[in-house]
Amino acid sequence: MASVDERAVEQKFGLSSRGAHNHLHKRAWEFFEKCLATPWTPENPDGVINLGVAENAMMHGEVSKFIEQNTKVDPTSHLTYGYGPRGSPRLKKTLASFLNSNFNPRETVQHDDILIMAGVTPIIDALAWTLCNEGEGIIIPQPFYAAFATDIPTRARGVIISALFQSLEGYTGFDDVFDAEMNKKALAVALARAKSQGVTVKAVLLTHPHNPLGRCYEVATFCGQNNLHLISDEIYANSVFANPQAPDAIPFTSILSLDLSDRIDRERVHVAYGASKDFCANGLRLGMLYTRSEGLMGAIASNTMLGWPPYIVQDIWAAMLENEEYTKSFLSKNQALLAEQYGIATKWLEENGIPYFRGSNAGMFLWIDLRRYLCGSSENIPELRIQQLSDPDAEKYLQREMEICNLLAKHGVLLASGTAFYTEEMGWFRLTFTPTRGALVLGLQRLGRALKELESAS
Repeated sequence: MASVDERAVEQKFGLSSRGAHNHLHKRAWEFFEKCLATPWTPENPDGVINLGVAENAMMHGEVSKFIEQNTKVDPTSHLTYGYGPRGSPRLKKTLASFLNSNFNPRETVQHDDILIMAGVTPIIDALAWTLCNEGEGIIIPQPFYAAFATDIPTRARGVIISALFQSLEGYTGFDDVFDAEMNKKALAVALARAKSQGVTVKAVLLTHPHNPLGRCYEVATFCGQNNLHLISDEIYANSVFANPQAPDAIPFTSILSLDLSDRIDRERVHVAYGASKDFCANGLRLGMLYTRSEGLMGAIASNTMLGWPPYIVQDIWAAMLENEEYTKSFLSKNQALLAEQYGIATKWLEENGIPYFRGSNAGMFLWIDLRRYLCGSSENIPELRIQQLSDPDAEKYLQREMEICNLLAKHGVLLASGTAFYTEEMGWFRLTFTPTRGALVLGLQRLGRALKELESAS
């Protein structure tokens, strides 16, 4: 039911009820757009350094050089409708080959089982629209990638059902998000809670490796037992790096490589992947969906015109993937740089006494603990640890988080607040460690100055 504010917006601007709702509640980019109006560059040293958005700038020079050297306009395919909106046959074939070589699938990936869209976000949106009727749900372990809160409810009107961990008996910390038994408990509780609220659950969605925690895991048996779809967002599949702090961290294993025959119907397993993270090219807006479900493929294909990337852009990624030597070298170098920059960031955090989740071995970010800046005293951290967003004091801490974000922006650096990822513990922030080396070092220095100002004010 629309709120009073939504009805007022609907009447004022002549919008639909969903348009009014989105106007009031789905404007997450506004803060970043304002802050990043003048981004840092060597030529603009006073610009804002973005350590909040998951972008990998470390290999931008190599990507730019490759595009400049390997792009040529073909009017027949690039300036026409080409082969239609389902994706370039060239790109689908090279992606199938890439998946077969790098994801170790148990069954050979066929290019006819791949759809191309303008990034993984349109793919998740299309999956939600295809799988869920309005008001039906998708379970996601919490914390989860912030954009899912846009991808699932905005157009499809699906409902996110959070799989919570803190309230489970035996919970000890974020490592439990990857523990098989704790996952089983959290998913079961989430499903039961949804049923008690009259919400039909249609799927479980994983970011694998995890965003924002940067770890790997797998869930399948639960989905099979409850007749649910399993969506595996594997956009960080090749952004895995060696972390001496986590020698026993679970390595990345694509869900395509698992024998799921006795756990779940293969037609209910769907994999999303994209060029944004492993290939350091968020702006290309390229994503793919792999599914063995003929019904799902047909349903989503009807929507691909809404997320149709240009053929010239598809050919850029295809050219990268076709050059297997280049791709292998690129991914290897990126993984080495991820490890190096992770080391720089964690050394700085340790030198400045800032705790962080040490189990990361994938992705481009760290989960850092700034809870003491919410409390005003380190002695209060144990109390804050059990605070939930439903508690009476939650609004106070949420306001404090926003004040911290604003202060960081004043010092010319951005982090992403933990509540944007629906964390159960307020006061955590996601720090992206993959700008250029100089930007990372300067950004950490700015972060340090901002935190010192917070300490002096508390």
